[in-house]
Amino acid sequence: MRTTKDQTSSKVRKVIIFLLYLFLGMIVGGMIFLTYFLIRPPIVEIPNVKGFEADRAIDELKKAGVKPGQIFGSGLVDHTYPDAGQKVRKNRSVVIFLREPQQMIVPDLVGAPKETAVKILSAMGFQIRIIQMPFKGTDGRVLGIHPPAGSPLKQNSEVTILVDSGEPGEGLDTEK
Repeated sequence: MRTTKDQTSSKVRKVIIFLLYLFLGMIVGGMIFLTYFLIRPPIVEIPNVKGFEADRAIDELKKAGVKPGQIFGSGLVDHTYPDAGQKVRKNRSVVIFLREPQQMIVPDLVGAPKETAVKILSAMGFQIRIIQMPFKGTDGRVLGIHPPAGSPLKQNSEVTILVDSGEPGEGLDTEK
C-alpha cells in the first residue's frame, strides 16, 4: 500500500515535470518566434511596370524580387496588385492587370486620296472597309468616314470609308 507521503511525492514530481515541460516549451517557442523576426524575408518595392508588355513586366518584377502571379486582360500593363511603389516581402506574388487593346481616335480623312487613307488607318491598327460611290469631283478621294472623325475606337475595329468612284452616270447608257 502506498502511503500519503508517497502520493504527495508523486504529485510533486508530476507538477515539477509539468513545469519543466512548460518552461522548455516557452524557451523553444520563444526561439522560434525570435528566429521568425530575425530571419524574415527582406522588404522590396513593387516597380512601376505600367505600359510595359507582359513579358517585360514579368522580367522587371522578377528583378525587383517579387514573383509574377496571375495575368488578367490583354495588351499592355495597366496596373498591378499590390500597386507600384508599395513595399512587400521579397518573393510575394504580384497580380498583373493588362488593358484591352488601345483606343485610337479616328482621324479626319475626308478629302484625302483613298491610298493615303488606307495607309493611315492600317498603320493605326484598324480594319478597313471601302465603299465606292459615284460623285462629281476628283476620283479616288474619301467622301466620308464611319465612325466619324474624332470618335474613340479600339484597335482592330472596323472603319468604313466612302470613296468617290467617278462621275455619276459614267459608263451607263442613259439613252432609250
